[in-house]
Amino acid sequence: MCELLFNDQRLVSLCIGLWSVLSCLVFCIIMLNDDSPFMNFGPSTKTKLFGVTLDTWWEWWAVAIYTFFSTAIAAFATDSVVPWITNTVQDHKNNYIPFSKSTCWMIIQVFTFYAVTQSVIGLFVALTQVDFMFIRLGADMLVNHFTTFWFLRNKKVDANKYKMWSRKQDNNTESETTTEEEMYMIEEETANTMLDNADTTENDKI
Repeated sequence: MCELLFNDQRLVSLCIGLWSVLSCLVFCIIMLNDDSPFMNFGPSTKTKLFGVTLDTWWEWWAVAIYTFFSTAIAAFATDSVVPWITNTVQDHKNNYIPFSKSTCWMIIQVFTFYAVTQSVIGLFVALTQVDFMFIRLGADMLVNHFTTFWFLRNKKVDANKYKMWSRKQDNNTESETTTEEEMYMIEEETANTMLDNADTTENDKI
């Protein structure tokens, strides 16, 4: 059952969707009963961001606009840069890169700096008030709509060929693991042989 769920992303998506809705309902009820400031919409004297009270419309709009564009940029950059880092720079099977090594290093460092700083700011904003969370969610889903379309545009739907490809990838992984183990054993045997020869040479001298 668990393996079936793990291998079928449709079932996983359904489960996490239901879990998300249930979690939101439970916590909304709790916060509404407790009159939590997180459930406010618009400016409020109870809403604070980094110690600043967001009780005017211009402050609220400033944070709302920042939230939308920051989230959209984050979704776009993540869908663009993270796969490139994983599949082009970090993948040991790929020996070619489109830019110089210093440029690749700079891209990764800039993205790391961006990810850390924006994640901290974004976390505080998202936890300030529920309307900012909705803005964040809307911007993220809007950008993901386009980036996912770009990922899927050259794909063809064929479950049988996908299974064949998946098995081939698993076999390649197993072959690579076996080859690495064999190389390690050969290196270990070579090292042991060299040590034995060195000991034999020293004994002959004695």
